[in-house]
Amino acid sequence: MYRKTLSALIGLVGAESNNGKTEDTDAIVRQALLRMHEEDWSQRIREEKFRIAPNCATCSAPCGNTSDYPMERFESWSADQRAIREQVIRELQRIAAVESDSLPEIVYRAIAYIGYDLEEDAYQRLLEDMKKW
Repeated sequence: MYRKTLSALIGLVGAESNNGKTEDTDAIVRQALLRMHEEDWSQRIREEKFRIAPNCATCSAPCGNTSDYPMERFESWSADQRAIREQVIRELQRIAAVESDSLPEIVYRAIAYIGYDLEEDAYQRLLEDMKKW
């Protein structure tokens, strides 16, 4: 179940990076991160994505920047890639659990990183940055 939520979060972060957030984005991302193993948040996340980038909902030539992460790509991760991304997810959940009015930029950057095929050292640096929060 968390894969659908994570897939949609990656697409939302693409929209947010180009268009900014609404007053609800941080709350939706926070709740999705904290409950991603309990329920599928993908529909609510997509609704927020299309509030941020309304033209993406009806685009006839999608650029891919705001697309959900392809579900089949989860299966292509090696055990090492899966393990490092799981560490990132745990750190995201830890940061999301901290009460504040907004989420730090590192949350959005970390979600984006999950969708990239980066070298392990890039994820390690990200984790180090995340531990500062």
